[in-house]
Amino acid sequence: MENSPKNQNCPVFPENGPENQEGPVFPQDGPENREGPVFPEDGPENRDDPMSSKKANAAGRQKALQYIESKLKMQKYRSRKLKLREVLEITQESVKNWTPQTTEDLPWHFLRKLMALNGTARSTKLENRAPGDQTLIMDKEELGIHEDFFFLSDTDTSDSLNPLDVLCAVLLCSDSFLQQEILSKMSMCQFALPLLLPALDTPKCTLMLWAMRDIVRKWRPHSLAESRGFREESLVLTKMPTLSFVRLGSCSFSKSKLLNEVLSPSQQHHDFFIHRDMDSGNIPREITDGLVEISWYFPGGREKLDLFPEPIAVTNLRGDIESHWLQFSFLTVVSSAVFIVTESISEKDYALLSSLQESSTKYYFIFNNQAATSKETLGFLNKLAPVLKLNNSHVLQKGRATNQAAYVKVLQSRIAAIMKSSPKRVSIEAMAETARQLGIQVDEDNKECLSASKYAKEITVQIKEVAKYKRKKLRLQGETWKNLAEVEKELCRMRNQGDTPLEKYKSQLKKKLMDLRAQQNEHDLTDVVPSSDLQTFPT
Repeated sequence: MENSPKNQNCPVFPENGPENQEGPVFPQDGPENREGPVFPEDGPENRDDPMSSKKANAAGRQKALQYIESKLKMQKYRSRKLKLREVLEITQESVKNWTPQTTEDLPWHFLRKLMALNGTARSTKLENRAPGDQTLIMDKEELGIHEDFFFLSDTDTSDSLNPLDVLCAVLLCSDSFLQQEILSKMSMCQFALPLLLPALDTPKCTLMLWAMRDIVRKWRPHSLAESRGFREESLVLTKMPTLSFVRLGSCSFSKSKLLNEVLSPSQQHHDFFIHRDMDSGNIPREITDGLVEISWYFPGGREKLDLFPEPIAVTNLRGDIESHWLQFSFLTVVSSAVFIVTESISEKDYALLSSLQESSTKYYFIFNNQAATSKETLGFLNKLAPVLKLNNSHVLQKGRATNQAAYVKVLQSRIAAIMKSSPKRVSIEAMAETARQLGIQVDEDNKECLSASKYAKEITVQIKEVAKYKRKKLRLQGETWKNLAEVEKELCRMRNQGDTPLEKYKSQLKKKLMDLRAQQNEHDLTDVVPSSDLQTFPT
């Protein structure tokens, strides 16, 4: 392949190790030069006093959150959390097929579209004028090109918000059960899910373990392709390789868009991760730098069509790793491999990455354009080689003339090679223990979730074999219920009447229906859920 890394001038790594390293230097934490709240700088003067720096950063995050919530009119849900029954309530407004006109419409637009499993739920595009108004304005414009035309912004983003900001604000204003429903519906829509929420109203970021507890996925690994079997398992309990993609410094191409192409089968593109070329994706993020999203690939048992033979998880850190070192540290522990997307490596970057020398995770670098062949970058890559155990296969370069489809194939082949090398497999439940060790909060550790988990375990502890348990405890849902459904369906369709007179056939079906109902009534209620549990279960 002409543009594959094999045929490029990749660096040759000598055996010299880093000398006289200094500890990592952390840059400013938070977005800069944008409208909205002003974020405090974590500059050298603040590093002398870590406590004042942390307080300043926390204050900046609080201001940013207040700014977003005021635009969304969600302030009242900070103390009184939004509940699932409020979202599912049927009103005149909820049944309307409307488009958001102002930013305060965005949370409800997102929630209602998501509950309906609508693929456009994440769009935050605002409809500010009637459809005919724009045409009217264009017709009245004078001929000629205005001198400021080429200096105007390509998109007017002043009134809308980034979809990720809306998602995080909604999750922060929702109770734990609504969060669970939101992530469950997002999974059905194949949207990337928030794994680590940034520290906004909490001292540290939060792992969304409880919110994913309800998600179950089904897939067919290649090992079961011939038998036509499949695996079905809770998402948080499934052990699989995790690949993390992070950014070091600035980058001219979209990391999230590249991930979508890597995870999408040929001719079946899907936007798992929000990127800059989607509706409102180019709007600057206000509160979601530091967010870690996660998506999955599950094979269907078709060797020629599947991208990978086994399930994999892919995480995506929003923002620079220097500003979000805690999240990056977490990913280096739980991941089988970490892909670092960057334009170049400076002395400061080298000092930062040198601190990873004790890590057992595999590291790969994705460079854009010709940055990887610059003298400075080559020098620091050579120094990092023994620290991060790098060789030529760990460096990927995307030149200006590189075909995008070919480059995606190269990246997919690297991932396939990682999966063949017996990578470590970690479940999200196991990630929670790593998170606690690093001081990251876990949503499941709050009182409400612990109480609900206790009741769930009391019910499920009796279940050893699902099919046998259902036959014994859920007697009304067995063969009798199945036969009852078939009779009711036949009463409506009358497809098997044959030569039997209509009224006589109907009478036979109704008698059969009554007999089946009588069989159901012979069974007493089982002790699946004790009445005392129903009375004390949180609502």
